[in-house]
Amino acid sequence: MEVARNRAALVSAAIQVLAEHPEASMSDIASAAGVTRQTAYVHFGTREALLVAVRDELSNRAFATLDAADLEAGRATEALERFLAAVTTLLAEQAAFEHSDSDSEADAARHLPIGQRLEALIRRGRASGEFTTELETSWLVTATIALGHAADHQIRRGHLDTQSAARQFRTSVMRLCIANP
Repeated sequence: MEVARNRAALVSAAIQVLAEHPEASMSDIASAAGVTRQTAYVHFGTREALLVAVRDELSNRAFATLDAADLEAGRATEALERFLAAVTTLLAEQAAFEHSDSDSEADAARHLPIGQRLEALIRRGRASGEFTTELETSWLVTATIALGHAADHQIRRGHLDTQSAARQFRTSVMRLCIANP
């Protein structure tokens, strides 16, 4: 029980500490978690292993946020609005964490369920006539994800604050997906 509690405390502390200080050490994170540096290394071995656990936890939170958006309920346009609001929440929460190219396969696997949910939503919107049929479903999914990455990139580089980037993202996706009247 204590092992699981320490592990969870370390991951939670890492999310908080790294959001403010991306270069924080294992000692800094362990201190914030209320455990020793040695305990942190027993659980994770390396800082990179802890960062993998952080990315996993952020992915779990992302799925929970998307689940709460209930993308299958209501009209597709309303569900897309909820999806975009959920992504805005995720952009704000995850902006402090750099993505590692060293494990892009694992990152792609983490994002696959999000793409699948988005694809189902877009198919539903196309079938109902709410979303454009001029563009292929796979194009809309890929473009939406790319726009999300562009918003993330703008935030990370300091070109836009989270709210501005989210507004740009929302406007772009809605213009891309919604059928012309």
